Amino acid sequence: MGRNRVKPMPQSVKNFGIKIKELRQQRNMSQMDVGAALGIDRENIRKYEKGIQEPRLSIVIKFAAVFNVSFNELFDFIKEK
Repeated sequence: MGRNRVKPMPQSVKNFGIKIKELRQQRNMSQMDVGAALGIDRENIRKYEKGIQEPRLSIVIKFAAVFNVSFNELFDFIKEK
């Protein structure tokens, strides 16, 4: 059984999901394509895009590499407003 999150997911996690979905669609990639490039399964990609799973820093860096964008571009987007 999974853990229940007591606090709501930060807006930055939701923003990150929006950004990676946008980048994935711009590149005509499926969630499976991105997952294969990152070495994780499609279900994790789905959770990141929906903003229900917080990525580790190492995963954020891998997303930047897969989408050929700077880490700062991803990081700047996910800052709290």
